[in-house]
Amino acid sequence: MGKATVEGGIACVFYGPSVPVGADPDIPVADSVRVVLVTGTQALTYFTNYKSKVPAQTIAGYGDQAYYDGSASFSVLKGSDYIRIAVIGVPDVLKPEEQLASDALPGM
Repeated sequence: MGKATVEGGIACVFYGPSVPVGADPDIPVADSVRVVLVTGTQALTYFTNYKSKVPAQTIAGYGDQAYYDGSASFSVLKGSDYIRIAVIGVPDVLKPEEQLASDALPGM
């Protein structure tokens, strides 16, 4: 877990085996996944704010609203929960990001 505050939450970072020991979790690196979960009254605000800053592509079938930011992350709003997932270092990031969102949605 890094100190980077992203969209109102702390970015949790998961590393694959090729990431060197001691990597700084506040600096995105290949072979990693970054997840931010914001819950409560500010979730919609953060979801909408980030959406306004990127070339958001609406994606149907996830939570109440979902979008891909066009290059790096997948965001889902469900009720008062907002999750943003970024898979780094694979050719087609959207597919694994959607899979992780699908896995997370039942718990949100």
